[in-house]
Amino acid sequence: MIIKKILNNGGVVTTNKNGAEIVVLGKGIAFGKKVGDTIPQDKVYKIFSPVSDEQRKVLLQTIHETDPIFFQIAQKIVDRLKKEEGIELADSVYITLTDHLATSVERGKKGLYLSNSFLWEIQNYYPKEYRYGIWALKLLNKQFKLNFPEDEAGFIAVHIISGELGNDISDFKKSVDFIKEITKIVRYYFKINIDYQSLSYNRFVIHLKFFWKYMVYQKDKKSFGDLSSEILEVIKNSDVAAYKCALKIKEYITKTYNYDLSNEEVMYLAIHINKITSETEKKNEIRRDD
Repeated sequence: MIIKKILNNGGVVTTNKNGAEIVVLGKGIAFGKKVGDTIPQDKVYKIFSPVSDEQRKVLLQTIHETDPIFFQIAQKIVDRLKKEEGIELADSVYITLTDHLATSVERGKKGLYLSNSFLWEIQNYYPKEYRYGIWALKLLNKQFKLNFPEDEAGFIAVHIISGELGNDISDFKKSVDFIKEITKIVRYYFKINIDYQSLSYNRFVIHLKFFWKYMVYQKDKKSFGDLSSEILEVIKNSDVAAYKCALKIKEYITKTYNYDLSNEEVMYLAIHINKITSETEKKNEIRRDD
């Protein structure tokens, strides 16, 4: 690939084999280079192919105005998620996360730290992403000698979550609201205090996250199987309360999202609900024995 335009030491514009314009990022990829030089392949860590003029404008402006160090930090975060969790994030997260990191550090140097109103939800509904946010926060504090509060880990986690969803950050709030409402139905139906740190609840939340994404973005490609009425009857009779609660959730989802849960989806909800209530009951028995 031949350099067509240099954006900064870490970014250049070139074309792919089809002649379409692409943006290439890499640590020191343009250092000592000029237009017409060959791009060193061993330094390339990300290639963008903007699909619209607006995307191209935002991408070029971000790269031009942002210190390459923030792209490198964003890359470290993304690489670690991919290596340790097998998570592939949408390309957009490289830009949004990089821009966020640069802006946050700029504020931090002035002693301006923002509070995160969704911190509790992020910690409890997205604990895995939050852990990587904490790791990234420590990275920023060490790199720039700052003292970011945990709120910043939450903000970074939101960008990771949005990258997983493959959509913009507003989808994060929608998914959190969905999880919150479903959890509320379970709490009120059984009149229990759910242990948000428990393994059963964590698995329930993971199921809800994937289901929400499927329901909103892939419901027209419905691939879930459907259980026979005989199998469903067995599930219903094994834990009637969990099944009835799942039907309450089905009613809520139908009314709110215009999505009709299949027998299989109701079954999975009932199984998760049963695990949560069983675990809660066991803990209550232990407390009574004490």
